Amino acid sequence: MKKGISIIGSLLVVLAVNLSAEVVKLDAKKLQEIKTNTKALQKSTLSLVEAIDKDSVYFLKLESQTKRGIRVVNAFLDKKTGAVYFGAGYDKEGNKMVFPKNTDSIKAGVSFSYGKGSKEIYLVTDPECSYCRKFEKAAEGKLAEYTVHVIFFPLNFHKKAPAMIEWIMQGKTDADKKERLTQVTLHNSTEYKKFDQKGKKPFIYSADTKKVIDRAMRAVRELGTRGTPSTYDENFTKIPWTQVVTPKGKPFKKR
Repeated sequence: MKKGISIIGSLLVVLAVNLSAEVVKLDAKKLQEIKTNTKALQKSTLSLVEAIDKDSVYFLKLESQTKRGIRVVNAFLDKKTGAVYFGAGYDKEGNKMVFPKNTDSIKAGVSFSYGKGSKEIYLVTDPECSYCRKFEKAAEGKLAEYTVHVIFFPLNFHKKAPAMIEWIMQGKTDADKKERLTQVTLHNSTEYKKFDQKGKKPFIYSADTKKVIDRAMRAVRELGTRGTPSTYDENFTKIPWTQVVTPKGKPFKKR
């Protein structure tokens, strides 16, 4: 894999790709043509989601089905040789090539929102995650300037998270859902246990909550989130969560 990534880097340096140039996305017909004609992309676990025309290569966005869920993978298809290189690519300035974020998909993935501040942040969280609980504790009384958009991301190894999310999403309003999130993360509420399925896999969400989780997971993939908690500003740029809960000029203090 390291060798493949090295090749990609060299390839893109030669091409001198300009990231500020107009993005030319391929249509569904062209995506299907690439998939059909490229054996390396025909694995049942791979889905070709998007592609961008970048001079002598196509920049590909793939989704790979793994034991831990769907993972986003980038690859580069040489138009001339048909060779496929999996991994990251960089331009001559050393900037990593990334796909433009689908902002509509991210916004659609918001599970609920709270706050009335003028600044917007997106919080990807798992109610069973210990670090997410640290965030909730540290954030108490410090988010007045924000409107917080919560996106649930239940990590595979957190067995209680799905039941917790189901209980939280049973709240009738966003305020109810925020209160339930607080009860679970800060006050160790066990009300969620009424939805416990005794380790059944996969967890079966109610119809409404499943729609929320499906949209949330698409948003998580679009953001490129790998762990929780993760926070993003209104432009969907990742920012340290400690920065969100810490006044300017003051160091973050563990509680």
